[in-house]
Amino acid sequence: MNCFLEIKMKLTKLNLGSGLDYRKGWINVDNNEYVKKDLVWDLDIMPYPFKQNTFTEIYASMVLGHLTHPAEVLKELIRIAKDGCAITIIVPHANSYANKTSITHKVNFTEYSFEPELIKQYGLSNNLFLREFRFIYKNKWKRYVPMKVKKLFNNMFDDLEFKFVVVKKERWEQN
Repeated sequence: MNCFLEIKMKLTKLNLGSGLDYRKGWINVDNNEYVKKDLVWDLDIMPYPFKQNTFTEIYASMVLGHLTHPAEVLKELIRIAKDGCAITIIVPHANSYANKTSITHKVNFTEYSFEPELIKQYGLSNNLFLREFRFIYKNKWKRYVPMKVKKLFNNMFDDLEFKFVVVKKERWEQN
């Protein structure tokens, strides 16, 4: 490992699939040769090259839908996350224009993708808790349209933001 990367490894924030969103003070990981990053890694290959319990914050914008096994990726994120780690996942809505036009998307997401029963089915319920969810509207006028009307029209939704917190088993055992 080169000296620069060893210094970066002391950082506790991880930006997965960083793309054009290079974040100073974070470890930026991407597989794209044309963007600035700190580490080149194919996020479909696990385990990731990080030690267990390393990160306090993980951010993955517009990457999870491109990966083959998102539930396995989330398990890997739990492994490398410290207890209390905040994980932010941003994905295009299944009915969004961006999702329908990209030939590289492997998985679709809706506002119901991380309901408690589904998190349980994914095998994540002991460690991953949805703290917050919101719709992201690229066209601001869409936020004023009533939800019942939005559901009638495809492409009304743009992106989804899921904010999770990681709770490690050790915390459960202490209580």
